[in-house]
Amino acid sequence: MAVIVCPWCQSEIPLEEGQEPDRYCPVCDNELGGYRTMTVDIDGIDEEDAEVEPEDDDDDEALTGWEEDDELREKNEAVLLYEETVEKLLDEQEIVPECPHCREYMLEAGETIVGANSFRPRSPELLGEPMLVPPFALTLYVCPSCFAVTYSLAEEGRGRMAQKLSQDLGEGR
Repeated sequence: MAVIVCPWCQSEIPLEEGQEPDRYCPVCDNELGGYRTMTVDIDGIDEEDAEVEPEDDDDDEALTGWEEDDELREKNEAVLLYEETVEKLLDEQEIVPECPHCREYMLEAGETIVGANSFRPRSPELLGEPMLVPPFALTLYVCPSCFAVTYSLAEEGRGRMAQKLSQDLGEGR
């Protein structure tokens, strides 16, 4: 039996013999395959090979690979600290959007102000005026998993836009 590891959400996807691999991850719906996907064959491991018996009574010599790797342990601790910090930051946020790429929760990184020099509003014929007039703020969110960036209209701009769109247009509708 082979196992495919999703490069986006790190989910292990078991693959039975004779079954073709999925093109999309059943957990996060991202594309699988190509250079981003790792397939691990676990059929080639015998039970005898899987059990490592120490030849000597000396435990220090029997420990090899993962257990001796202090660098790996430090990396795992760093990952745990990273995840704890992300969770604490998410708990502080009022709005917690989902990443459109990997569906992890996104962190609010700050705001950017859009001014008249950098934004040319569109005036829909139905309204006869722009539905969004500068200056307004955009909240920037960053995904802690895939580091995608998303903008969202800040609260004040949402209110102004909702108010403008809820005006009675009379016979224009």
